[in-house]
Amino acid sequence: MKTVPSSADASIDGLYRIATVSHLTGIPVQTIRVWESRYTVVQPTRSSGNVRLYRRADIERLSLVKAAVDAGQAISTVAALTDRQIKARFKDAPPAATTARTTCCTVLVCGSALASVLKTAWKARSDVRVQASLPTIADTELASLPSVDAVIVDVPVLRNDLPAALRQLRLKIKPRVVVVIYGFGNRQLLSRLDNANVIALAAPADPAQIARICHLGMSVDSAPPSAFSQMLTRSAPPRRYDDAFLQQLSHMPSEMLCECPNHLADLLSKLNAFESYSLGCESTNTKDAALHAMMYGASGHCREFLEDVLRQVLAHEGIPEPKV
Repeated sequence: MKTVPSSADASIDGLYRIATVSHLTGIPVQTIRVWESRYTVVQPTRSSGNVRLYRRADIERLSLVKAAVDAGQAISTVAALTDRQIKARFKDAPPAATTARTTCCTVLVCGSALASVLKTAWKARSDVRVQASLPTIADTELASLPSVDAVIVDVPVLRNDLPAALRQLRLKIKPRVVVVIYGFGNRQLLSRLDNANVIALAAPADPAQIARICHLGMSVDSAPPSAFSQMLTRSAPPRRYDDAFLQQLSHMPSEMLCECPNHLADLLSKLNAFESYSLGCESTNTKDAALHAMMYGASGHCREFLEDVLRQVLAHEGIPEPKV
């Protein structure tokens, strides 16, 4: 394999790391490795740090091979074919992963300078357009954001709080693709972005390349999400009861023979504390950030459920809810 200069960045001169390739093609990382080592479907380069780096042509070939395998053809026979030979097997009906999209990909850009560049570069294109833009991701007003196919965030430096901000953005508008264009970063943060299915590109990025990534990401057919995954795609609402009210309620006499209302208040207090704790861990523990992000989302939805139970208990007890 060819070796390229090492970089702490996710992309060098149009090269992509394996996690990003997996997201763009819909092929599991382990499958890509097997196809590479056993069948030589693609031959990625490697950085001096021994990190696999794939070209756009590799992504296109992997997408093409996946389409053939999904159509029932054996990987052992497809791998030896050229791209043209694989396409010929589809005759006049090429696989969807390789056909050009006719619909327009709408994009939200966080970064005024990049938004201006993309608007100019895409002015003559009908397949992609900047639907909306914000000065920075910190200026995001989640309540007023439009629904878009892709989000592109321009940041000079990758910061620890970026993955959490991107997750909140994704939960609100549910784009198919999230891309970060960055100036400087480190491997730990890039791994966190990979784990969160965020595509990171070192600046400057070619507008045509960005458009291509948006369309590749939109074309991936993913498996139906589980009920748990569907729940986590919706942001949990803000807390209904503050700490002071729960503390008061935990010691309040109850008309019920048991002490369930008091215990419920204690449970909510602990759950609120864990929700805050897991959010802090997501920002500081770069190794397990994706896991902590999941725990933060799950604890928020558990809180929402228990708050609804407590609301009914308060009504039963005749206890007025605190004013918001």
